[in-house]
Amino acid sequence: MPRLLFCLLTCTLFAQEAGDLAQSLKSPRQRIDALDSQIVKLLNERAQIVREVGEIKKRFHAPAGAPGREEEVLRQVASQARAPLTGDEMRKIYQAILAEMTSMEQREMASQPPK
Repeated sequence: MPRLLFCLLTCTLFAQEAGDLAQSLKSPRQRIDALDSQIVKLLNERAQIVREVGEIKKRFHAPAGAPGREEEVLRQVASQARAPLTGDEMRKIYQAILAEMTSMEQREMASQPPK
């Protein structure tokens, strides 16, 4: 019987802590969700501009990738990083963004006639 009481008490305490944790995380998670919405909106805006750049490059028979420009962007964003993100972490995030944008640009340049 004492073991059963101990188990019930332990489960009750864990359940209460889980509820407290969920409540404590609610506001920060809502703020993260709002920021994620803004980030997605900005990435879509960036992609629209990349699309325009691709159209210009296609007219001039230029390749989609621009390693010099990419390195310039990576240096710029790394220099703008503020704690808790380091410049290296920001650089890695942007390397993924640039890779996806370049892939989209290449795909669209290959599928559309020049304007």
